[in-house]
Amino acid sequence: MNAAHEKNLRALELAAGGGADAGLIGSARIGVWTGGARPLHSGLLAEALGEVLGRFWRRIDAWGPHADRLAAAAGRSSAACGAGPAARRAWDPPYDFAIGAGEPAPPGCASDGATIGAGGWRVASGSGALPGGADGGGAANPAGALAAASLAAAEAFKSVFGIGAAERLPVPYEWDAWYGAAPGRGAPAAGERLDLGEVHVFGVGAVSHALLWIVARWPGGVTGTVHLIDPDSYDAGNPHRYIGTSAEDVGLPKASAAAHRLRRACPGIEAIAHDTDMNDYFTRSNPDCMIGTAVCGLDSKEGRRQLGLKLPRTTVNMWTSGFHAGASTFSFDDGWPCIHCAYPPPAGPEPDEASLIHGELGLAHGRARELLDSGRSIGEDDARIISAATGARIRDIRLRPLRALRAEMCATGRVRMRRAEGGDPGDAHVPLAFASAMAGVAGFTELVRAALGARRDPGQFQTSVLKYPSLHSWTRRGPSRHCAFCADPIRLHVRGKYAGLFAPEVVAQ
Repeated sequence: MNAAHEKNLRALELAAGGGADAGLIGSARIGVWTGGARPLHSGLLAEALGEVLGRFWRRIDAWGPHADRLAAAAGRSSAACGAGPAARRAWDPPYDFAIGAGEPAPPGCASDGATIGAGGWRVASGSGALPGGADGGGAANPAGALAAASLAAAEAFKSVFGIGAAERLPVPYEWDAWYGAAPGRGAPAAGERLDLGEVHVFGVGAVSHALLWIVARWPGGVTGTVHLIDPDSYDAGNPHRYIGTSAEDVGLPKASAAAHRLRRACPGIEAIAHDTDMNDYFTRSNPDCMIGTAVCGLDSKEGRRQLGLKLPRTTVNMWTSGFHAGASTFSFDDGWPCIHCAYPPPAGPEPDEASLIHGELGLAHGRARELLDSGRSIGEDDARIISAATGARIRDIRLRPLRALRAEMCATGRVRMRRAEGGDPGDAHVPLAFASAMAGVAGFTELVRAALGARRDPGQFQTSVLKYPSLHSWTRRGPSRHCAFCADPIRLHVRGKYAGLFAPEVVAQ
């Protein structure tokens, strides 16, 4: 078992004595019953379940007409994490948690469980969970499938570890991943061809991988030009939260590998890799900063502010923060917030990135800046300092880029529990592939809305993976009256910069 799965174990070891048994990752038995009459729909849900479950659990049984597809996906996911096969085609109850995919698992096979289904953009739970992916007979929608898999994986996590703050998924339950009607048109059917236009993806991390997983499986086909901008390479600690990655990706540049996967899956997409950071990309390849649609998968507020300074016409922003996942769209249309409305400059002096790393990881400011600017890997001495400050194992730190290590620590949830020593409260950092998956689903919805011009009132989607999405997960949000970037001169400048790209109708505040 290599670094990726050891991180899962180590995260829960931090909460030892407080009800979280790290060994459950390797010992808990998860059974998945892949029912449903339509192989296209339930099969895609089975694949999504394998992608998400296989990056966390070590003992998964699958049975039913789509068991092979689930086991294959879980096997790829587990192999990417450097572990042995996580799933097998078998049914040998009892299980600690059973998932019914499209129809309920047989009664009495587990102490706890959930039934989940996906049909089109809809997700449902319970005995009527859209059996077979019923959506009027159309093609299977990967957004609904990944959303359903994310919810099922979250239910397994909440149940097995007995997270006290969690709310279990109601039965019955239904949620629409398009989350609400849009003026002018409804949600596209999965068989419809999507033209994304020209899209720039800044940060090819966990949430961006989830979005790209959906794009690559959109059955109607996708066209457009997708630029992927990221300076980092995959290492052994990435795959536990990077949906769609395989063992062959470790060591490769993220942008180049993601572009290769996208070109192979979508012949209609021109995927262009830029293995460099955002500011260098603009300096070398796009000095005029022409960005019609930006997809933001960056891991810091400062990175989002830097992107906002380039004045993209539209920005689709995705994030995970603790146990929360979300997405929103920013624009310079009338009545819409820009990204600086959500991430305003600090009122007073703000520590730079090196100072933040000093506080988080213990490295001296100058040393942190040197490692960030040079891109060199973390050495033994620096690894010891970080280990002393964070409790992480030296072997999980050394020989890795500092920026990648910090990004990884941001992409975790924190379970508030009680430590064994002295009984003081502590936080367990838990890598959550299902949180990244949900953020990617919402980001895909926002991206498709932007591409189709299916804009509704401005707002944001946010949910807790310890709960579940609902009608209240989307809230309206307009521009901030204190935001200098929303002043009329800048809005007029952006309109001129992207003349012809703004729709004649604008959404009133």
